[in-house]
Amino acid sequence: MDETEVFWNRQIGIFKTSYINTIIILLNLICFAINFVFGDSLIERFEQRSDYVLAGVQYYRLITSMFLHADLEHLFNNMLILFFVGANVEHDIGHFPYLILYFLSGLGGNLTSVAYDFLHMEFIPSIGASGAVFGIIGAVIIIVIHGRKNLKKGSNLLIRLALMVMLSVYSGFTAANVDNAAHIGGLLCGVIITFLITIISKKEYTMEEWL
Repeated sequence: MDETEVFWNRQIGIFKTSYINTIIILLNLICFAINFVFGDSLIERFEQRSDYVLAGVQYYRLITSMFLHADLEHLFNNMLILFFVGANVEHDIGHFPYLILYFLSGLGGNLTSVAYDFLHMEFIPSIGASGAVFGIIGAVIIIVIHGRKNLKKGSNLLIRLALMVMLSVYSGFTAANVDNAAHIGGLLCGVIITFLITIISKKEYTMEEWL
């Protein structure tokens, strides 16, 4: 059995046991299907609205907006990253810590968006799991840095990770209708939360699943 086959066999095992990640993806798909059937009523009721949050009402929008997407491309891009990257992060840090990471990163991203809107006095509704997804990317940064000693000699994983982060941030700033504040906030939350999880739980990362 060659290294490629070993890698994919390991990945399949990880996909099968990443329960929290799978549930999150299914919830996003279900919400998208419901919104598709009933029009935009779900989005209007549950989208992130900084003006409402600052007015002290409907705080639930900070969470519910994380499960809504504008169109199929928006949904596909976020779920694709979750499927491949999120599963590995859950495998590394554990099911419950992953749940905490996901929701706090999404919440942190939305709160950063609220702060940005307040500073600029522009209150534009937003939706999407991007803040939480960027939190997952932030988690990978800590996992790779902490476990880099276990990388195979000659591995370019650190370079690929740096390029992925830069490209993700850059694409957000060059695209229209993107909540970049939520992306940056989610990324920073992911880095901080995973760092704390790693230190408190004394996590060790083999890096086998990232090679």
